[in-house]
Amino acid sequence: MKLRPWEFYDRIARAYDSMYETPKWKLYHRLIGSFLEEYLKNPCRVLDLGGGTGKWSLFLQERGFEVVLVDPSKEMLEVAREKGVKNVVEARAEDLPFPSGAFEAVLALGDVLSYVENKDKAFSEIRRVLVPDGLLIATVDNFYTFLQQMIEKDAWDQITHFLKTQTTSVGTTLFSFNSYAFKPEDLDSLEGFETVDIRGIGVMEYSDEQISERKETIFQLERELSKDRNIIWKAGHIFFVLKKKRGA
Repeated sequence: MKLRPWEFYDRIARAYDSMYETPKWKLYHRLIGSFLEEYLKNPCRVLDLGGGTGKWSLFLQERGFEVVLVDPSKEMLEVAREKGVKNVVEARAEDLPFPSGAFEAVLALGDVLSYVENKDKAFSEIRRVLVPDGLLIATVDNFYTFLQQMIEKDAWDQITHFLKTQTTSVGTTLFSFNSYAFKPEDLDSLEGFETVDIRGIGVMEYSDEQISERKETIFQLERELSKDRNIIWKAGHIFFVLKKKRGA
């Protein structure tokens, strides 16, 4: 059954956090946390867009940031409240209930911008609520990873559609929603933004045993490889930082 993204997350909200307790996801989250610390050094006003159950809101709250978590899923917001997120707002990325220039930074982690229904409107709203030189820090699904997975499955009927639209279904066998998979070059041409950084999350494949046994070595290896744009197409997800242009 095809759902709208927030309908899907309403259904899995209570199980969501437990889905990301694998060694791979713990590695990915550690990488993202280390990247955030590079770009968010001093407490400021942050919008955690599509922040779900509040992982990154809590990460920043604990460091003294003023954070507002926004998500269209009522159930995800309820979990976030229970975990201690102070400010939560039910809204969609395409229609943010905040004045212009309200935030120094916007987070859109968890591939939120792959899941919005109107990505042009979402980027426009993010640009509007950012101060000049404010940062958008986000992750998105990687076009080339999805394409490779389809090739490995011999899913040529899906590939034709995917090459035209960069869109595919994600979720479970019972419930799914649409995801737009970005190419790294898509992020270099977004209106009103300039590129600060683009990195890969999960450039190489490791077994759970390898990650558990060589945690620090693999973390440092992935941090280094994440910066190499020659191999970013191998990454499971793309992490990027954009700066709002003055006058945009």
